[in-house]
Amino acid sequence: MARPKIATSASSTKTVKTLAVIQYQGLEFTEADCLKKAQAQFKKDYKGVELTGISIYIKPEEHRIYYVANGDKVGSTEL
Repeated sequence: MARPKIATSASSTKTVKTLAVIQYQGLEFTEADCLKKAQAQFKKDYKGVELTGISIYIKPEEHRIYYVANGDKVGSTEL
């Protein structure tokens, strides 16, 4: 799913820092942590393939992070 672009005015130069923390049945993790894990797993799964884009799907009930990289490379890793 593509993220919507946030409109900014030419005079606005402030960057808003954000953090998303997911808490589920005693687990706590961030989107950034999940992205890092998925990227690391991609590098293991597809040695020598350059990563140009990645989407992640977090399924806490399965304790898994699923990814689609470069539009056609799929895999998963433990949450």
